[in-house]
Amino acid sequence: MRIFKDSNLVILLAVVMFAVTGGSLVGPILPEMLNLEGATGRNVGLALSAYTFTAMVATPLLGPVADRFGRKSVIVPSVMLFGVAGLLITCTRLFWVVLIWRALQGLAVGGMMNTVVAAIGDMYREPERSRAMGYRVTVQGFTNAAVPFVSGAIATIAWFLPFYIHSVAIILAIIAAVKLKEPAGVSPAERYMARALYAMANLRAVWLFFSNFMGFVLLYGIVVYMPILVVRQFGLTTLHSGLAISAAAGISALVASQAGKISRRFPEELRVLWGFACCGASHLFTGFAGSYIFVLVFMGIWGLGFGVLMPTLNSAAAGLVSTELRAGVLSIFTLLIYLGQTVSPPFFALFIREEAVRGAFFAGSVVSLIPLMFALYMGFLKMTAK
Repeated sequence: MRIFKDSNLVILLAVVMFAVTGGSLVGPILPEMLNLEGATGRNVGLALSAYTFTAMVATPLLGPVADRFGRKSVIVPSVMLFGVAGLLITCTRLFWVVLIWRALQGLAVGGMMNTVVAAIGDMYREPERSRAMGYRVTVQGFTNAAVPFVSGAIATIAWFLPFYIHSVAIILAIIAAVKLKEPAGVSPAERYMARALYAMANLRAVWLFFSNFMGFVLLYGIVVYMPILVVRQFGLTTLHSGLAISAAAGISALVASQAGKISRRFPEELRVLWGFACCGASHLFTGFAGSYIFVLVFMGIWGLGFGVLMPTLNSAAAGLVSTELRAGVLSIFTLLIYLGQTVSPPFFALFIREEAVRGAFFAGSVVSLIPLMFALYMGFLKMTAK
């Protein structure tokens, strides 16, 4: 499969790119947003929370819509709404108005990320599906690696300028409306909810969904507390912490680009086991890190694991059900991403002190044993069933 000759996949990957920037573009510019009327140090984080919350609410609602009326009918208006809301943000200087447009962007992303995964699941079969999912994670990783630096640099001129990047999604929506082809076989299903719930009522589905949730719990433990470790305890700057995050995202993207080859050589249980072993080791070693150089190395270990884990889980989840149920089932899968991102920071905060955050990483290494043991158990069941 040559990616650049498949216009459908290129459009879908562009949608993923914009969906990812919904969070990665905003984080670095929060200090500049304090200049908005009504923004304070205590409430400026709502610019992220408003987005994440509405995305979490919209995802399971729009999944069944995509199954009943088609992937394109959700993707095109969602991308358009995302771009228009981004453009409107550049026109306001009131923080509460920014929150409204950010909430609308969250609603849009609820129809973008999940529906793309469903569409890729419709378009391909294994091993091409794993390869396509790997490309999706690769695009996501490289976007996460590049956008924070670009956004932060532009925001030094004016806080709202990075949101013009979001407005380009308007052009993408028009292209998708004209060029995107609806995957074959999408049609309303009889007894939709009963069939969707039945598809998730098995141990393998529970394992995949739980692993997805835990992957993002562990990820946000790194994203939130590693920068604090670098800045407060090593006396460095946010530039250094951003570089460490970019290193992890970049390595993850490179590994994910080889997902098709990896899936042909190793069973999914072993790939998930590897992923959580690397994530757990990264947490543990970061907790012991004595210098910034070691943190960079340990973020590389994280990337090696996460780049294998995410394509595996996405591809397996997409293969759980037939086309007419896929978006609805995957909407729950995607919802668990936002849930993991939401519960992770307060959970790991239980294990830290004001100036000492290493306890969060030790807790992460222990917590990673739960999905790791689950993967071992699934592998054992598979071996004994033969």
